[in-house]
Amino acid sequence: MSAIEACSHIQISKEDEFHQALKVTLINDNKELEIFDHLFKIYWRNPDKMEKVSEILKKLNKSRLNQVPKELKRDNIEDLYKKADEKLNKKNGGTDKNEQLDVSFYSPNELLKKKRFDSYTSYELDDAKKFIREWKWKLPKRKSRRLKLGRVYYKLDIRNTIRKNIFPFQDFNKLVWKELKLKERPLVVLMDISGSMDQYTRILIHFIHTLFVNGNKIEAFTFGTRLTRVTNYIRYKNINETIENINDLVKDWSGGTKIGESVKKFNLKWRKRVLGGGAIVIMITDGWDTGDIKVLNKEFNLLSKSCFRLIWLNPNLGYENFKPLTEGVRVITKHADKLFPIHNLNCLNDLGFFLSNLNKIKS
Repeated sequence: MSAIEACSHIQISKEDEFHQALKVTLINDNKELEIFDHLFKIYWRNPDKMEKVSEILKKLNKSRLNQVPKELKRDNIEDLYKKADEKLNKKNGGTDKNEQLDVSFYSPNELLKKKRFDSYTSYELDDAKKFIREWKWKLPKRKSRRLKLGRVYYKLDIRNTIRKNIFPFQDFNKLVWKELKLKERPLVVLMDISGSMDQYTRILIHFIHTLFVNGNKIEAFTFGTRLTRVTNYIRYKNINETIENINDLVKDWSGGTKIGESVKKFNLKWRKRVLGGGAIVIMITDGWDTGDIKVLNKEFNLLSKSCFRLIWLNPNLGYENFKPLTEGVRVITKHADKLFPIHNLNCLNDLGFFLSNLNKIKS
């Protein structure tokens, strides 16, 4: 629909205008640009060749499918497992409840965890969201200045020591101690909602919502060409209601990216408000920036010095041939304390493990 609307504002008879209109509305991943350009040239010059191209692609797809085991082609292995179980039960005249049939299927969860978010089907997306909701995510803790009763010999609790020793003895033979309280570190999430990050950001909203529902202190922001605070909408118990309200609030979804300007606005307006208490900042972006590199470098330097840890989640790190070629990627890499790929559930699991074990105080 966006492509049709864009074509209504141009002259379709002009090749360059038609080409650019389709490119900006149909392409979400920069890796598809070269393929799109080739296919567009073929179609524009000789539409009859498109049929030959489609036949070649079909044959190539069939040859790849033939190399894959039959089990891996099935969309919903769990349902097939149940059907196979029921058929075998009928053939065998029924089985006991405690008896389990040994049916050799691969684990659907393991395959799902390795698959990239941008290649999920609708059914797989629902399974991934279910995995995120059911997993027990924990944020790191820090030592507070406040004290509580404990066994660590940190500070003597004089009031409770006197109370427990005044009767029936007059001598102080039992000492009561206090130790430092542990508090969860605040989490601040900055999410890139540009076109190249759309598939990843939408599923990561479920991850952030699950963390908040579990009682964690979270501040969430989206950025593309502008910065938008969405913390109040993550507080809804219903995740669907959360996503609907965020879609209505955010006006620059699937647009361009100005990371430096967005971080600058965050530093000016929100840095002192939300980065207290040893906060952890998670930056979710692929690093493609159309703004000023000097501004990007200055603002990320300030951001990294204002938080306990600056973690960068980049889905492009999941590609084997990824190289930090753009200036934006190099700048963010220089200031980030930790880099994580975030293209599948295994990466999300690694992030959760890292956060739960990040309990050391920054020197």
